[in-house]
Amino acid sequence: MQLYSRLKQYYKYLRAWKKLNSRKSLIRDNELTAKELDFYSKLIKKDDLCFDIGANIGDKTMLFLQLGAKVVAIEPQECCWRVLRRRFQNCNVSVESFALADKEGSMTLFIDRSHTLATLSKDWIRTVSQSGRFSGHNWAGKLSVRTTTLDNLIKKYGKPAFCKIDVEGAEYEVLKGLSQSVNIISIEFVSERIEPSIKCIDYLSKLGKAEFNYYLGGSMSFELACWVDSGRIKTILTNMEKKIDNYGELYIRFVDNRNGN
Repeated sequence: MQLYSRLKQYYKYLRAWKKLNSRKSLIRDNELTAKELDFYSKLIKKDDLCFDIGANIGDKTMLFLQLGAKVVAIEPQECCWRVLRRRFQNCNVSVESFALADKEGSMTLFIDRSHTLATLSKDWIRTVSQSGRFSGHNWAGKLSVRTTTLDNLIKKYGKPAFCKIDVEGAEYEVLKGLSQSVNIISIEFVSERIEPSIKCIDYLSKLGKAEFNYYLGGSMSFELACWVDSGRIKTILTNMEKKIDNYGELYIRFVDNRNGN
């Protein structure tokens, strides 16, 4: 049984590595990469510290590196963090193989067979399956993973200039492990499950004076000409039509930590 488990993990690693190499051959589409770099260049400066939480195999980590940033990549899936360590072994990247939550311990990570998606939130799986967003995905994989907090990560590496959180519905649990403001945070949202995003906004607003903006889909272009307060962004998100085309990333910046961004 132990041999079978090891072989299964090995083949998962091979599939993830094959996926990385196929992406390398296409270089992720040059036009999109240029658009992403232009977007992030307005938020990230050379030598900034970036946290890539939910790094998968490191597409965002690669973008941050191209901007001259130092990156801490957080990824609990073994088949992915092994790829990260091999991919960035000679780069300014630290790879951590745990998940982030509101406390230290262990939790169950639910894994889709594609290895593109993994989440600690059973409620998120149920919601996006019912809405049709990820109805065709198989969440049969389970993995017990170590957890720590954002505060502990900051104690080890320092306060990040930019913190990207892509944890498929568990953003609020990650943020509850943070007790201080940072410069800029990004979190994903889906319109059919907007309540946890509202909880994130309320929680972060207690940590300092915060401003908000967002983009839809993969537009890499802010929807709002000016950053707005928590009341305005909550109104926008709450009134957003609940359909699978409405998803994106919410950006939060703390005024006292802007450092010129």
